[in-house]
Amino acid sequence: MEKKRFAVIGLGKFGFYLAKELAASEHNIICIDRNEKLVEEISEYVTEAVVADARRREVLKDLNMDEMDTVIVAVGTLTQSVLITLYLKEMGCRYILAKASDEDHATLLSLVGASKVIIPEKDMALRIAQKLTMPNVVDFMTMLPEFCLVEVSPPEKFLGKSLAELDLRNKYNIFVIGIRHRDSDKIELMPGADHKILEGDSIYVLTKKSDLEKLTEITGKGKLFF
Repeated sequence: MEKKRFAVIGLGKFGFYLAKELAASEHNIICIDRNEKLVEEISEYVTEAVVADARRREVLKDLNMDEMDTVIVAVGTLTQSVLITLYLKEMGCRYILAKASDEDHATLLSLVGASKVIIPEKDMALRIAQKLTMPNVVDFMTMLPEFCLVEVSPPEKFLGKSLAELDLRNKYNIFVIGIRHRDSDKIELMPGADHKILEGDSIYVLTKKSDLEKLTEITGKGKLFF
């Protein structure tokens, strides 16, 4: 699998543990924080750890944030995270994942250019609530760590063909689990074999992480969910 380049800005609990998990997957990770102790602690796990103030635009430029596949803004305060996200957006960073403390914070981060915003406490609470209220529902992705879910745009050679004609499972070891049409917000789950792929569709596929590079060659880079 192709190694990706991640930058984690802010080494609070969220940023620190996220950086460790990303590093465990053998990707290239650079971490940035003003706290020398935290930088020293994370340095044994990641590719590079830097003591620096990410609120300074020149710092982000010098560390080549625009060359990262994903930059995670994990700093705690609203003002700092919004400022850093704005600088990253202006630099042309490909994908910016930002941590928010509440809904208002999340809205501001989205407005200044975050590609995706998460509220860790809220997201975790929803997952725990789901497990408590639906204890028989199995989180199968934790049982299949070698798989990942990816959203991709169909290449031109897919257009107008049915899933049966494409035969993606046998040819590429790809499982199509959902399709969203260009003019719809709804995802059609488990589409039938006669479903035809149209221009502007988004295809949600499940594939082994070891086959992710093969998928990229077919469709180009997609949006990785997990």
